Amino acid sequence: MTQSVTIKKGISIHNRLPKGYESIQINSGVVHHTDHEGSRVNFEQYSFMPLYIDEAYIPKRDWRTLSNNEKRRLNSSADLKDHNNIYLGELPEKVKSLFKKIDFSECKDRDDVMSCFGKTEALTKALNEELTDFLKTISNAKPFHLHCITANLPNIEMVACDITRLHPNFTIDEKKYMGLHNDGTQYMTLHTTHKFGNRICINIGEETRYFLYVNLSMIQVHNMLKEKTDVTKVDVYNVAETFFKYYPDYPVIKIKQEPFQYYIAPTDNCFHDGSTLGNTKLDINMVYFGNFTH
Repeated sequence: MTQSVTIKKGISIHNRLPKGYESIQINSGVVHHTDHEGSRVNFEQYSFMPLYIDEAYIPKRDWRTLSNNEKRRLNSSADLKDHNNIYLGELPEKVKSLFKKIDFSECKDRDDVMSCFGKTEALTKALNEELTDFLKTISNAKPFHLHCITANLPNIEMVACDITRLHPNFTIDEKKYMGLHNDGTQYMTLHTTHKFGNRICINIGEETRYFLYVNLSMIQVHNMLKEKTDVTKVDVYNVAETFFKYYPDYPVIKIKQEPFQYYIAPTDNCFHDGSTLGNTKLDINMVYFGNFTH
């Protein structure tokens, strides 16, 4: 039997969720999507097996609770920065109440979600004010902005997808999902991804979703790859495929994100993705970009 890999001290978790570490699990690594048995999506008019880009890696499903040693390694340090911690918490009750009044329970796609906001103009305005006030308390007096409101189908194991390789009139079942990945642009190197802030993702759907991440910064990943390959050929675009090729047994962390809970994560600086595996309703979330900590 292969010995499990011990996680390093890296990107930690600052946890304000009511269930604490009960909301967090760990596994034994990843597999290439060609060796992964996917799950069929059946929702409204859709029935298909999700496709993946060629280089996609998927977390194994052997999830378990954290050991005491793993909790210690994931526990946040006193040095809470926007690039070295995942922050977990719940929205204030006022904000929750306004989301509930707008009511997305009948939504079948993103257009329905936006229609709900449009039909409840007064509530949406009040929500925007309350949510902005809350975000100011965790934004470190730095600017932030709404990046997107997303609506993912249920039972999607990895929600991030790459549509740039598809024809203009593609259908939902032609989407290709990315697997665990890092965000990043041509303006970044593996040694500067920690300088670009983070995001807050708020679950405003009806069901629990999951945030999955590898607790290594891009600098840590770069240093580990130096032991295996020529890192001059590794950049923000191919680092995930390269890392998982050489370190498929490095564990992935899975965080349960219940309705009206949020995570804050430096998604340029770590491998990650969201998941709606096992769900039956539309997954809806709001994402803001900034420099958040709490």
